[in-house]
Amino acid sequence: MLAVLLAALLLLRLLLPDLVRDTINARLASMDEYSGQVDEVGLAIWRGAYTLEGLRIIKDGGDVPVPLLEAPAVDISVSWKDLFRGAVVAEVGFQSPVLHFVDGFTGGDSQTGTGVDWRTRLAGLVPIRIDEVVVREGRVVFHNFVSDPPVTLEATQVEASVDNLTNVRAAEGDRVAELAATARLFGSADLEASASFDPIGSPDSFSFALRILDIDLTRINDLARAYAALDFESGNGEFVMELEARDRRLSGYAKPLLQNLQIFSWRSDVREGSRNPLRIAWEALAEGVTRVFRNPPADQFGTRIEIGGELGDAELGTWDAIVGILRNAFVEALQPYFEDAWLPRRPDDG
Repeated sequence: MLAVLLAALLLLRLLLPDLVRDTINARLASMDEYSGQVDEVGLAIWRGAYTLEGLRIIKDGGDVPVPLLEAPAVDISVSWKDLFRGAVVAEVGFQSPVLHFVDGFTGGDSQTGTGVDWRTRLAGLVPIRIDEVVVREGRVVFHNFVSDPPVTLEATQVEASVDNLTNVRAAEGDRVAELAATARLFGSADLEASASFDPIGSPDSFSFALRILDIDLTRINDLARAYAALDFESGNGEFVMELEARDRRLSGYAKPLLQNLQIFSWRSDVREGSRNPLRIAWEALAEGVTRVFRNPPADQFGTRIEIGGELGDAELGTWDAIVGILRNAFVEALQPYFEDAWLPRRPDDG
């Protein structure tokens, strides 16, 4: 009997990876506009974990040439510290994942990942409660294959964690998950982001902060040419945004700051270039506007844009943007520091 039992357990152990893989693939086969597949499943029973190898999620019914998600390895493991406390929760780790977002393709198709409740889909891969998701050495790529010129922008070295993805409310009745992320953007800029939100309920209340420092503007010239019909001869910039929502009421600001900016160059655009005269005139006009409203001591052009309104219908304050430009030009150069006390600060924030 013991020999039969051991043989049955060994057979189950050999068959279990394929059974788990087939079950997961069945759950990923149809996700509204998307579908997914896993190549292999590896089990580590001794530590209560399994690994998904070759996870891919693609958009159905279109010709988008890149998947939404490529994840070579996804490690799903039981949190032993919580297990000893009587709770069974899982930690999910993505190693070297790549997210591809597409703005327009043949027939106007796009790929943004919207329209799917990804929290439910992730929960379908893990039969127990998910408490933490970690991303290591990830990449996020933005594509526009049909623009002129085609655009590809990439965030590398993405390190992110989302903690407290629990379905149990705290004693005070709130569920609060915390996001922290860093990345290298456009090859040279440093990105940092943080957020607090309810991971289970509707997104009526949240806080979000984003800061991008040391952007080399010449590295985003394809984007500028495709979306603004101009490019940068030189310059660098920062971008800061803070948002807060309470009971679906959104408030916050965005501050784009550009230093040492040069859009138009007589030598490269006129003497050595072969551009359309209208394009030259447009770049010359943009150069003139930024010079008129530039802060001379800091050689900086920027503004502070108020953001407000109901969620789903946020409004940008145009007048506030104009006032911000004038204030930056004639009063003081804006600084890329977080302003609100509820957001984490770095030592150099002053």
